[in-house]
Amino acid sequence: MILTAPLVTVALILSQAGCGGEGAVVNDALVLAIPFDPGSLNPVALPYALSQQLVDQTQLPLARRYAGPDGLTFTPGLATEWRWSEDHLSLTFTLNPAARWDDGSPVTSADVAFTYALIDDPAVASNWLADGELIREVLTPDAATVTFVFAEPASELLLMCAASHNILQASRVKDADRASLRGHAYSRAPSSSGPYRVATWAPDDHLVLVPNPHALTPPKIQRVIARIVPEYSTRILELERGAVDLLMDVELGDVARLAADRPDLRLIRTPDAAVSYIGWNLRDPRLAEPKLREALDLTIDREVLIREMYTVGGEPYARVATGSVAPSLGPWHNAALAPSPHDPARARALLAELGYADADGDGVLDRDGAPLRIELLLQSGIPESERLAVRAQAMLKEIGVALVLVAVEPNRFSATAREGKFEAILWGFGNNPKVDLAVQWRSDGAYNWMAYSDPETDRLIDAARRATNPAEAQAFTREAQARVYAARPASFLVWSDQVSAVSPRVVGAQMTVLSALEGLETWTLVGK
Repeated sequence: MILTAPLVTVALILSQAGCGGEGAVVNDALVLAIPFDPGSLNPVALPYALSQQLVDQTQLPLARRYAGPDGLTFTPGLATEWRWSEDHLSLTFTLNPAARWDDGSPVTSADVAFTYALIDDPAVASNWLADGELIREVLTPDAATVTFVFAEPASELLLMCAASHNILQASRVKDADRASLRGHAYSRAPSSSGPYRVATWAPDDHLVLVPNPHALTPPKIQRVIARIVPEYSTRILELERGAVDLLMDVELGDVARLAADRPDLRLIRTPDAAVSYIGWNLRDPRLAEPKLREALDLTIDREVLIREMYTVGGEPYARVATGSVAPSLGPWHNAALAPSPHDPARARALLAELGYADADGDGVLDRDGAPLRIELLLQSGIPESERLAVRAQAMLKEIGVALVLVAVEPNRFSATAREGKFEAILWGFGNNPKVDLAVQWRSDGAYNWMAYSDPETDRLIDAARRATNPAEAQAFTREAQARVYAARPASFLVWSDQVSAVSPRVVGAQMTVLSALEGLETWTLVGK
């Protein structure tokens, strides 16, 4: 789909940048290789963390988040300043009078109010629905002023994050059907208030960003070309031959070789970047049985996974996971949770108690004539996921469970997960310093794909969100983690580090747990 540039321009861009042809990238184009199509750049309905990173380049929030060594901090985005009321129940932003959409029209408080109306509408199924529940109303006394009135006292950090989601241009989607907003044309041709705008987007092939002529901070790099390259082997080859400037997902097996063969490349390690898990769909009557989930969990040997998949030169690049809050987040993480032991004997005993036995001698347990086969949904094109799935399959086979791997392309994976049409799912969460378990584990959480529902967990999550004292919020969060871990709606595997490779052409690149494109507008390119 060509959004603005004519076909001849797209062909020229790809030719000059080395996309689909031989040769090095040109000086004004930053080329990155990504494993799948971002799907949507509608900021209220995003399928992937990668989508969010690109949205941050095209559509600013009122205040921009930065994940530094001291946690989250905020800098001006569309707003120049903000102030809290004395009771901390309202937060007022003043929009920058220079903030413009790429069509030249001003960003106004109406855009902000409409964005939050979408977030708060269950029909939209926004990623940020839980944040919408924190906000009682959004007031717009004039075009340059926005006041968030919160429903009740809560953590200042949580409320600030809730008020800092990326804003879309209301006029473009005001008449859209909210239930099908993800499929609206805006998703692939969004308006821009950020440093870059979408110039072209050929689905499953490439995405080109160019400077927004009305950007508050004009970017220094004149083109950003995201090449969609599903095969990792091709992505790493393109990096090595100089046709790609940035690879966000270097496999650990390539780290030592790249360090030796391409010492000019900058390898950036981001600790505790993401957690991997196998989620069990509790809608399935078999997986709704706690003993079966416990048996499956006890069979997976996390230490073996770390040794075989996440160790480089004797150094582990991962830690055993006990939940979706990273160990690096200190008191938010429940360090008292003991990792599940590897105990296949106990797993076999639990399965026998449930009535499973290998009646026909085929190596697969069955009950009432039905074999214990579980389909595991995973996203294609991610080598780490594929290897995790294969190792888990082999481990479960040892106790008589047949794990059938079903790899699907990214857009189908996302839709299938949201619809709950799977038995088990291999996925994970990124490390977010704004700790809020509602998205993953509250009964109505946008990413609670496993249909986990527990009133006490909901209560603890809500209490953590309401707590104005950080220590209290942390304590409630740790309790909620413990309940989720005990219930085993998911078998948490590992918290893994991410390694990105950056070309020597790129100056100023930095990676945080929130984005590998942090501060992209300040990056520069030198030489070839």
